[in-house]
Formats: sequence, structure tokens, C-alpha cells
Amino acid sequence: MKLTRISVYQVNLPFDRGAYRLSGGRVWESMDSTIVRLDTDDGIVGWGETCPFGPNYLEAFAEGARAGLSELAPSLLGQDPSRPVVIQDLMDQEMLGHPYVKHGVDMACWDILGKVAKRPLYGLFGGRMNEQVATAGWLPAEHGDLMDARIAENRANGCTQFSAKASGDPDKDIEFVFALGEVMRSGESLKLDANGGWRVDEAIRVLRATASVDIYFEQPCLSYEECRAVHRACGRPIVLDECALDLATVIRGWNDGVCHAVNLKIGRVGGLTRALEMRNLCASLGIPVHIQCTGGSNITQAAIVHLAQSTPSDRLLWIWDIGDLVSFRTVKNPIEQVQGKMQASDLPGLGIEPLIDVLGDPVAVYE
Repeated sequence: MKLTRISVYQVNLPFDRGAYRLSGGRVWESMDSTIVRLDTDDGIVGWGETCPFGPNYLEAFAEGARAGLSELAPSLLGQDPSRPVVIQDLMDQEMLGHPYVKHGVDMACWDILGKVAKRPLYGLFGGRMNEQVATAGWLPAEHGDLMDARIAENRANGCTQFSAKASGDPDKDIEFVFALGEVMRSGESLKLDANGGWRVDEAIRVLRATASVDIYFEQPCLSYEECRAVHRACGRPIVLDECALDLATVIRGWNDGVCHAVNLKIGRVGGLTRALEMRNLCASLGIPVHIQCTGGSNITQAAIVHLAQSTPSDRLLWIWDIGDLVSFRTVKNPIEQVQGKMQASDLPGLGIEPLIDVLGDPVAVYE
């Protein structure tokens, strides 16, 4: 099998609930997604996606993904895309860093391998370890009527796990955590994601002041060293996210006693190949994982669910439901949440069929 054509599509994914806000005043109205189609001389087609969310979230941006693909394409054409590990190593050889650029190609290669093997991706990742996987319900970044309505909506949908964003203002965030703690019920779990928006002293203030509230804190500060300092000062569980980029960081966090959980974002680490390596390491060490991505549509959702479906249940916290933010469909048969749960398709590969009329014409074709 040889790769004969790479087609690149650009799709804008508008947020359903208005602007999306992170700490530090970062605001976005939509996500700019790059969708990749790989055609082979055997007639098998693979689909993938990369969506780095916003240019001030990580060291990544949407136009960079498409520019990077133009650099990689000549070395990929003629290769066997049913060998995703080999393709990933080739991309790493041809382009240092920029894992988000490689994400869509890697996903499409796994889609092709699943179709060749006539197996769903979860079957290639170790088999179905969970019949269904739990999703986290998104909450707005401030308490009030909107938050109460979102909690009620999530509960009505069967959700028992909730995720909210910190503002980056420690005083407001302390007040917010207490408000969240008051409305949580027995059996429900809560995560506050600071996206690296606090200084070390600010994070210590928030974690110490809210010690009576049962909550996970995700990426309180920007760097690994800062997060380690916060944990050593407070002793509270920390979920590593933006700084958990590779196996070495997970091992370092485990040895330092800082890595209590990992938010494993497929696109951030370079695709399913690298995410699978990190998932397996975390499972071996007993580190629980959230499985998400930096952004995307129904195509990315399928990849998330397949990886989660094959993760041991006692190592899986929850997954991201992209539909919580974006209802815009890019496939005919999306995986959707039912009573707070999702289940991967049993069809080969990702198990999705893209809507070609929605994708429009490719913005670039390499052959």
C-alpha cells in the first residue's frame, strides 16, 4: 500500500454558547480546524484532524498546521500509511517539534490501519475495556443562574463529573470554588482548570484557601516546576495538562510525586501513536487520565472515544464531549453523548463518514 494523495481541508467550528474564555483574558469565538484525507493506491481512505484551539493556548496555531503539512507532504507520499508508528517516526525525522502538525496525518494513518485490519481502533489499542466512557459536563467560569442551569442540564443528561475554568484572578477563583463546592452532590466530582493562569503564590493561595472543597486542580501554573512548587506547598492533587507533553515529563512527575493525574490531549502530544504510548505508561504507573484533545469536531471525538474505550476503567477519569461546545457536524454518524456516556463505533478504523459537502473543497492537495 502506498500513499498517493494528501488533501487538506479548513473548517471553522463556531462555539454554540458564545465566546469561550480562559484565564488571562484569552477569548475565542470559534475553532479553526484542519481536516486531513489520505488516499492510497488500494482505494482505502483515512481521515484525521488537527485543531490547536487558539494561538495563545499552546505553541501552535491553525495556519501553522496547514503550512507544516506542506513541508511534510513530499516525504509522506509513496509511504505505507497503514504503518502509523513508522509514519510518526518519519515525520519526527523530517520535522523537529510541532506535534500538532503531525496529529491529523497520524490519526488518518490509524484510520487506514483499522480499515485494512477490519477492526475498530479500540480493538487495535488493546480492546474494549469499558462498555461506555463518562463525559465531563462543561460549566461556565462564574457562578450564578447560568452555572445553575448548566449543572441542572448536565445532571438531567446523566452527567456526574464537572469541569470549569478558572479566571486567573485568585480572589474570584476562591469565591468560585466555594460556590461550586456548595452545589456539588455526593458521588459527583469536580475539576477546576487554571490553564497555567496563576503565579505560584496565587495558586498556593487558592489551593490553601479552598482546602475544605473536594476538587481537582488542573495545571495551576504554566510550567512543570511551578506546578511542583504548588503541590509541595499545599499537598493537594494536581492534574498535569499543558506541561505533560511527553513520556519523560510523566516519569519525572511520577518520581517527584506531582503527577496525580494527566489530561492527555491527543493533538498536543502529536497524535494517537504518542498518546497511546503515554496512556500505556500512565496505566502501568497507576496514574489516572482524562482523555481529550486541544480542539476539533466529530472526527477528533471519535479518536478520543476509541482511545478511552481501550483504557482500563480504573485508570480513566472522564473524556471531553466536544458537543458541549460545538454542535457543528463534520460526519454523518457522529458519536454522541447519551446520559453522560459515549461509546465508540464498531465499524473499522475511526468508524466515521465525513460530510464532504460540509468540508467543501480542499485548500491544498499534494500528490
